[in-house]
Amino acid sequence: MRDIGAAGSYNSDMAAKLRWGILGCARIAEKALVPAIRESANGVLSGIASRDPRRAADWAKKHGFERAYRSYQDLLADPSIDAVYNPLPNDLHAPWTIAAARAGKHILCEKPLALTAAEARRMFAAARRARVLLMEAFMYRFHPQLEIVQALVASGEVGEPRVVRATFTFPFAGRPDDYRWSRAHGGGALYDVGCYTINAARTLLGAEPVRCFAAGRFDGRRRIDMTVGLVLEFPRGRLALLDCSYETQFQSELAVVGREGRITLDRAFSAKRFDVEVRIKKEDEERAVFVHRADQYRLMVEHFGRGVLDGFPLRLTPRDALGNMAVIDAAFASLRSSRPVRLSHSR
Repeated sequence: MRDIGAAGSYNSDMAAKLRWGILGCARIAEKALVPAIRESANGVLSGIASRDPRRAADWAKKHGFERAYRSYQDLLADPSIDAVYNPLPNDLHAPWTIAAARAGKHILCEKPLALTAAEARRMFAAARRARVLLMEAFMYRFHPQLEIVQALVASGEVGEPRVVRATFTFPFAGRPDDYRWSRAHGGGALYDVGCYTINAARTLLGAEPVRCFAAGRFDGRRRIDMTVGLVLEFPRGRLALLDCSYETQFQSELAVVGREGRITLDRAFSAKRFDVEVRIKKEDEERAVFVHRADQYRLMVEHFGRGVLDGFPLRLTPRDALGNMAVIDAAFASLRSSRPVRLSHSR
């Protein structure tokens, strides 16, 4: 196996490509990550594993994987695989990410990284021991529109950001056996789409919240959260107003508001197939920055590949992932108690 450890020491072949294996035949893998890896400048589709060997073989033929495996463990045992993408149900993120790290594989793990911050800490500890990279797959962070928003905020375009508003909702109608309906498998709107809004608020305010209050509606039979609203209090009295839902119309919006104006995105978390605009409004003046469609998944895959192959610093750090999980923990605690929950972490 090529020596391409977490420190990025592999430099003998500048045209090297990261050999990817995928754990499971998830819809998000087929729709987004398979084409992203196939079209990337530094990745190749090496292996696909499934609990159903025939399905893995079908995927290998359909999508051009070099090999199909009869089990996840068989894929992890293959020394020709450099990195794995883990899109398994949320409750399987931690066990199979830890298994991949122990097998010496770098891991791009779907969001939310884990079910709790404690699980996430164990995952990063395993990655550190194995000297491999682990990154949470928040693809929206790699879209040029968000980079533009971050640059505008940093330049003081709207003054100090005081409020972030974010919403990610859609009417979910998945099959009854979809893991998103299952509490045991980490289903529910907060894990599935609320995690994006939390990540966006923390990213744009450049800090960790000190208090969290959550309210929501649960499906009584399945016991999963269907709609959740969050108020996050940040240092210096700044606020994030967030909502996520499985039972309202599609929304994927983000706004940053300061004393001097606001910046808005209409497709903050779902812009892959669309040209978009970053809109800036200041008093009676309004302008828009046009952004051509971009494959945020491919950009994420290439970024992770540079991290492994060239030692390029990853945009999404362990601290970022652990901070997001701490807020999710606090949100669930607030939902259970109907009271605000104080967070003790700081950036």
